[in-house]
Amino acid sequence: MRLIVDLENVPYMDSSGVATLVEAMQIARRNGGRIVLCNLNDRVRSIIEIARLDKVFEIVGSVEQALEG
Repeated sequence: MRLIVDLENVPYMDSSGVATLVEAMQIARRNGGRIVLCNLNDRVRSIIEIARLDKVFEIVGSVEQALEG
């Protein structure tokens, strides 16, 4: 199972948003799945990188790229 999270229309993400993504990732992994984040703007990408979650999540540029992987 692959869950694609398109963040194109997300201008900002706070700690509760980050925590929700981490919880979803943990649930997906327990069930043999994975989460792919796509269409991150620079601000959201920066937040993900500060939390070092860019090492944990698969991040791609578009939904099309997420569907390919």
